[in-house]
Amino acid sequence: MKIGKSNTLLHPIAVHFTNALFPVAIFFLVLYFLLHKDSFMQTYFYILVLATISSPIAYLTGIIDWKQRYKGVMTSVFSKKLRSGIGLMVVGAICTIWYGCYPSVVDGSGVARIVFLALNLSTLPFTITLGHLGGKLVFMVSRVK
Repeated sequence: MKIGKSNTLLHPIAVHFTNALFPVAIFFLVLYFLLHKDSFMQTYFYILVLATISSPIAYLTGIIDWKQRYKGVMTSVFSKKLRSGIGLMVVGAICTIWYGCYPSVVDGSGVARIVFLALNLSTLPFTITLGHLGGKLVFMVSRVK
């Protein structure tokens, strides 16, 4: 998907922006646990909100790009990208809503805190998978199957 008549492609911009935000949010979550400064928790949340809101944009521009550039042909790479994108959006939304409604989950103890942290960390494999598969497409590392 191009912006106007320029050669600027919207999908790579949206994807790199979003895929960078989830790990950065987790970085600030880790800083909070290490240093116990409330500003790190606030930063975590604001970055997580931004990542969660930008995920559907990256996903939709990817679908448009796939239909335009690859004629919508379904391959295993595109299937994995579609599933990983949905997974990232769902997990990001759950983390955002959970913390937004119950910020005390971070300072609590027990199963809820562990599940919350695990969900946050699970955004990393999604972003890594999406980046890896996108790299395969862009650099044609192997045939797209």
